[in-house]
Amino acid sequence: MTKNITKQHILLLSYGELSTDLIPSAIEAMDSDPELKGYYNQCNRMKAELDRFSLDPHPTSVSIVNEHSHDGHTEAV
Repeated sequence: MTKNITKQHILLLSYGELSTDLIPSAIEAMDSDPELKGYYNQCNRMKAELDRFSLDPHPTSVSIVNEHSHDGHTEAV
């Protein structure tokens, strides 16, 4: 039985977050709806682009957070 699969379901599938019981319905929906299949491909391309960016914080930011974390901890003691 095919469930009503939306773009939200397809996005979740792309990220590996779709409930396993919905995966067959999502695949079936993409097989019969080129727009959903195109959206799935677009999501995967965007994920690949985003994965190229570095998300490491600047060392100064880490230092500031650590200092404030330490200050807050000593105040609570």
